[in-house]
Amino acid sequence: MAVRYLLFRRVASFLTVACIALGTGLVCAVLALRTESERALKRDAALYDLVAGGKGSPLQLVLSSIYHLDSPTGNIAYSEYERLRRDSRVLWAAPVGLGDNYEGYRIVGTEAHFFDLPDSEGARFFSFERGNVFKDPFEVVLGSHVARATGLDIGDTFSGTHGLFDVAGGEVHDDFPYTVSGVLSSTGTAQDRAIFGTLRSVWEIHENEDRLHSAIQGSAVLGGEQQRETTAILIRLKAPGLRLWMAEEIRQNSEGIAAIPVNEILRFQRGMIAPVQRTLLLISGFVVLVACLSTFVSLHQATERRRRDIAVLRSLGATRREVATLVFVEGLVLTLAGVGLGCILGHLGISLAAVPIRDATGLVLNAWSLPGAELQALGIIAASGVIVALFPTISCYRRTPIEDLSLPE
Repeated sequence: MAVRYLLFRRVASFLTVACIALGTGLVCAVLALRTESERALKRDAALYDLVAGGKGSPLQLVLSSIYHLDSPTGNIAYSEYERLRRDSRVLWAAPVGLGDNYEGYRIVGTEAHFFDLPDSEGARFFSFERGNVFKDPFEVVLGSHVARATGLDIGDTFSGTHGLFDVAGGEVHDDFPYTVSGVLSSTGTAQDRAIFGTLRSVWEIHENEDRLHSAIQGSAVLGGEQQRETTAILIRLKAPGLRLWMAEEIRQNSEGIAAIPVNEILRFQRGMIAPVQRTLLLISGFVVLVACLSTFVSLHQATERRRRDIAVLRSLGATRREVATLVFVEGLVLTLAGVGLGCILGHLGISLAAVPIRDATGLVLNAWSLPGAELQALGIIAASGVIVALFPTISCYRRTPIEDLSLPE
């Protein structure tokens, strides 16, 4: 009877369910997006214990060298990388040289042992879907997303463009073509959006540019191995507890700085992302409140219109509890339908947004996971709807059939 009556009032029922679904969907989307973005950011940051680079913002250093999202803070001497790699406390270290891009994907100069990076369990983090690591100076390895987006494959050649971002009119290094030697398997991290080449190729291209510019300007260029620099140094330590000690040591003994990626990402989340998320949650809460009030108004009006119908049911033998249960079940159906639909819509929205987020940042989001905070929020919303449904239920329970039958037609 409850379902049939809701179908009879299909327009009002639909609007009530839509209000609840809208608020629930916003809450689910915000909470799920927060959990998934935190997980994805921490997963990338946890790959490295330290990042050393030129003086500047530690967060900028992390975003530019790990996530390929920002501009570098500067350079650090290549000799500092050689010193750190020989340090007995260092498990793994690799240089990162930035400066060029191809169709907006950064060309990252490094060394072959970069792909020996161990994961948290000691296994190799990178694996090759096809091909091999670069051997010649101008061979490159593509991240999985780059290979899909550009259509490049083993043996293909291309030329990089000067700068970290794809802009119209950028200087293309046609004299230094790259050849694809391998394609990495998907890692679900920002590394899928990078093109990995040799650090030697980065040096050679930009040293050639410096020579040309100096020749045009009529000035001399200082050369030599000792002047060579790298944009950043990625470091894994034998014990994570050494992070602060090593970071302070790098700051004191070099011209650069060292950042702890996990700490910088946590600070970034708390200082910039968290306030936005709290604002969205507050807005979602107001929408849920409006939805609850809409449910109350809908049930109350429906109950008032059906006073004679309910009185007839009572006269035919229905008890107070049965009539009150009928009204309560209507509210319960509206609430559960709105919560269920809202949960689906919220995750569907994240699913649609996951692709552009992955393309823009390389972060892979699991759109259909249900974090604990979201389950708690769904429980609170459902409980609020149930509480709201109790008011017209109690009002209906207290009425007598005589009062309702005496109402005019």
